Amino acid sequence: MATALKNQNESTNENSPEELEEDAVLVDRFPEAVRVSRFTFFSVCVLSLAFVLFSSMPLWHTDIWGHLAYGRLIWETGSIPDFAPFMPLASGMSFIDTAWLSQITAFKMFDIAGVAGIKFLYAAAITACMTLLLYRVQQRTGSFFWSMLCVAGFLLCDWKQLGIVRPQLAGLLCFVTLFFCMTSRAWKKANWVLIPLLFVFWANLHGSFPVGLGLIGCFLVGRAVDVSWKARNWKAMLGDSGTRRYLILLEVSAIAVLLNPYGLQLYSEVFSFSSNPNLADLIEWNPLTLRMYQGKTAALIALLLVIASRFTPRRISTTEVLLLVGLGVSAMWSSRMIIWWAPVAAYYLAIHGAAICRWKLKRLADPSGDKVFCAGKWTIVSIGMVWICFAITPMGSFMLHGKLVDFKRSVSEYTPIGAVEYLKEKQIQGQLFNSMELGDYLLWAGPENLNIFANSHVHLLPREVWNHYLRISNRAGDTEELLDRYGVNTIVLDLPRRESLMKSLTKEGVWRVGYKDGRSVVLLRADPIK
Repeated sequence: MATALKNQNESTNENSPEELEEDAVLVDRFPEAVRVSRFTFFSVCVLSLAFVLFSSMPLWHTDIWGHLAYGRLIWETGSIPDFAPFMPLASGMSFIDTAWLSQITAFKMFDIAGVAGIKFLYAAAITACMTLLLYRVQQRTGSFFWSMLCVAGFLLCDWKQLGIVRPQLAGLLCFVTLFFCMTSRAWKKANWVLIPLLFVFWANLHGSFPVGLGLIGCFLVGRAVDVSWKARNWKAMLGDSGTRRYLILLEVSAIAVLLNPYGLQLYSEVFSFSSNPNLADLIEWNPLTLRMYQGKTAALIALLLVIASRFTPRRISTTEVLLLVGLGVSAMWSSRMIIWWAPVAAYYLAIHGAAICRWKLKRLADPSGDKVFCAGKWTIVSIGMVWICFAITPMGSFMLHGKLVDFKRSVSEYTPIGAVEYLKEKQIQGQLFNSMELGDYLLWAGPENLNIFANSHVHLLPREVWNHYLRISNRAGDTEELLDRYGVNTIVLDLPRRESLMKSLTKEGVWRVGYKDGRSVVLLRADPIK
């Protein structure tokens, strides 16, 4: 009887060759290190689609073309000019190029891949910021929903700033990368090399590196205050290893900034830049108000942060308060500073939101207990998603098929393409008056000997020249006198924004329309000044 049962068990445990083959197929043979979860796949889908979205957006007509012109000049001459180039009216003005590395990089990408190269850099910078924020929030909360909410808050609040392609995006990527390193649960030894190296690049990519030094300073002061408060003794900060670490990191980073073509002079330039009186006349340098889209969005996020701070079970650190208040006040002083506040505010809102939900739903505060299933199939579909989305972007089309995108369809509708073609056809040279917003494209694509009046680098213009520009643009009583003074025979204006100025100038017959389309107009003096 026992022998019969033994034989029966042995026959039951033996599998046929077909069954063994089926089991082998079902075994996940992917190395565990490269397996990802379905939540990672969903994150990859969102980031890939975001990359496609930003790659398909038309290039705004300001800033980028002027920076490409600077990059072309630096590359061709092999040196950074000491005085303001391109604008004769700014001749002799000292020029410190805080974005020379961004300009060269963008120019070479344009030289290789055309507009597709610029779109790639633009989309890659924003998508990289989204990736870092998403990963850090998901790591801290274990929640895909709150990770997406953080990214959404960042994009909504910074949407106006992100729409303009300029070196500031490189500075934003450096800022988010630094914030990513500083908010890690445990300090990594590699940060001693990575963060100073980051500041070396940052100081040559864009002049916003003081914001990064301020970020480290907030962590330093916040840590010192928290340690002293907990110990009820202010001297406790002196013996705290974390406080000393942040202090040394701040010093090393400040020294790393000096690895630039200007040395200490770069500090003087970036700290005095915002005090340039010409910038006060630009909308983006005005204080943040509720009439602005980004002002409304920032107010909503700030309100949600206040509510979250009231109900969150998490401890609110001094560092968090310093960052939110400090960057928030700077944004209220100048709306352009909202670009730094948005990622920090979105991050802390997601962190506290997730904590409140876990507390109210009686779930564990530590997401590490949640089991995440990883599989090779999610790795395959994630790679496939990235490949498909990259292939349909302009850069993917260029690399895979050698196909250049249509230039006119890749830039904003306000780009004065027709006006520039007209200027080239008529071989118009000499000093002209132009809308500041069109100056960058005129620099990049206009006739070689064309002298523009102003471009987005308004800080390089003498105060008197900039005041004259504003008087002419606002149709002051001495407009014709000023145009005669500068010997202007050609005027290029953006439409429909400057349509009233165009009508005012052509009313007396002194100026006639040489070219006009829906984007811009070229006015010619009826009796040119010799």
